[in-house]
Amino acid sequence: MVRYLGVLREPQLQHPETISDLPPFALRQTLEALLRTGWMKTFEYDADDAWVDYARVDLRRGRSKLRLEWDLDTGGTVAGPRAILNELHVLDPWTQMRHAH
Repeated sequence: MVRYLGVLREPQLQHPETISDLPPFALRQTLEALLRTGWMKTFEYDADDAWVDYARVDLRRGRSKLRLEWDLDTGGTVAGPRAILNELHVLDPWTQMRHAH
């Protein structure tokens, strides 16, 4: 029985990879695209300063989790398993621009 409980527990962001330096509109566009493809919100920061000073949305699809986060000082990040991040083609314009410089 203990073994099954381990399988059913909430998935964790174990050793997540990160895509960083994203503008807030890129995170919003990514969030909308992910929600359309079956990802579900499990947490959303909704204080008065949401998307003004800080934003965070946690998503889940099956056993996969992503965390989208943004603040004024560090910009936006998407953290999750590398395999999932590689599939986020909605971020290609920003990640390709960063590698071109």
